[in-house]
Amino acid sequence: MLWALALLLAFLAPATQESSNLEGTQISVTRQAGSSVPITCDILKRSDNYVHWYRYQEGMAPQRLLYYDFSSSKAVWDSGISSGKYHAYEAIGRTCKFLIENLEESDSGVYYCAVWEKH
Repeated sequence: MLWALALLLAFLAPATQESSNLEGTQISVTRQAGSSVPITCDILKRSDNYVHWYRYQEGMAPQRLLYYDFSSSKAVWDSGISSGKYHAYEAIGRTCKFLIENLEESDSGVYYCAVWEKH
């Protein structure tokens, strides 16, 4: 039986950063189990080299899934995160795309990007 999944995607700047560093909108997406969903984060400040992707699920702390390093054009996954499930890559200009593949009911949550330096 296929489940329809609802994902709330939010793009929030962290409290310690200027809110002008990135741009996004809050959207809600529903997809069938087994499908994929792309999420976009537009980087406004050219000097920001890292885009961090997080998932928040009710009752749990936000979890960083990976970060994308513009200078090396590579995604770096956090410990325990499957590189086959989540992908990040640079799109046109300073846009970072995040892709969740093979959606499952457990993927429901709030996903957001944040921008700051690695350290």
